[in-house]
Amino acid sequence: MARIKQTFETGKSVVEMRTFIDSRVLTRPELSLLLDAHRWEGATLHASGKLGSGTIVLEHGKVHVDIELTLFGAAAQGTIEAKLAEQFKRLGSGS
Repeated sequence: MARIKQTFETGKSVVEMRTFIDSRVLTRPELSLLLDAHRWEGATLHASGKLGSGTIVLEHGKVHVDIELTLFGAAAQGTIEAKLAEQFKRLGSGS
């Protein structure tokens, strides 16, 4: 199966990143098929949807994404990676 493993440098605290993810990433319609069901355990977001499942782990200044894609998710891997990168780069730039 296809997998997305990305790390983004943000320069932000875990609290700032979690707030951003809750308000600006989880609400994105284009990511809803990937992040449909989600729950936080400390600094780890466990997410699943029709396109895959995995975790987003926060540590000071960094976001680690590790998502196993379904067959349908694998077909959209490039688009999913681009959308995640777009959102997390915004976090790093302070937008």
